[in-house]
Amino acid sequence: MKTKLLLTTLFGVAAWSLSSLAMANWNTGPCTAGAAPCIETEINGNIYHFNGSGGHAGVWHGRPAAEGGGDFEFSGDNVALDCPDQSVSCTLSLSGQVKKCLDSDENWRIGVKVTGADVSAGDFLCSLLTVSGFPWYSKDPTIASHCPFEDNCDTFIPYVPDAASYTANFGNVTVSSFLDTYVDNEHLHGVVFTPGANATFDFTNKTFYSCDEDAGCSIDGILELNNADALNVY
Repeated sequence: MKTKLLLTTLFGVAAWSLSSLAMANWNTGPCTAGAAPCIETEINGNIYHFNGSGGHAGVWHGRPAAEGGGDFEFSGDNVALDCPDQSVSCTLSLSGQVKKCLDSDENWRIGVKVTGADVSAGDFLCSLLTVSGFPWYSKDPTIASHCPFEDNCDTFIPYVPDAASYTANFGNVTVSSFLDTYVDNEHLHGVVFTPGANATFDFTNKTFYSCDEDAGCSIDGILELNNADALNVY
């Protein structure tokens, strides 16, 4: 029997580390033009950025300290996880941070780190599920070897000025309950981040793969930023 798991937040689960890196200061005001990426967020009508001059490079950023800090959270209803022998519908939340960095060829890349998750509501099995394997890291999907997933700027997402969206693989993910392990140290292909107001992570019909590229469960849903008004990459 197939299992349908509603994962209600892929970027918004369980506080993305409250370390000093996650609480890194942002500059006040909107982005200005520059050669480097500029990442901007709006919270409670206030705008913050880490600028395009190259400042803040290599530092993970959660929400601005002026807005309470913590991590960005993304949520989505009716997100389905389908496995060969199990089926459940739940609400999932994931939390995370973002950074810009220069790779070994002096090219700018964007990194995303997911540090926590929470599953609630929905089918009976939802309350029994544990999502783990954190931190999960984004990886450039054009790199032939999908594993490992690590905090390495050379493998993060290439920066494209004013891109409408960014696509990345994410790993390593484990989903289990006391009954079974459904996703075991696996990764997702082709997750799409669309920046802007109500920024989203699109997990529509995405399959989990092992490092040997064996297909397993799949996830289907879209998660929306829920603790900021906007998250942009310029």
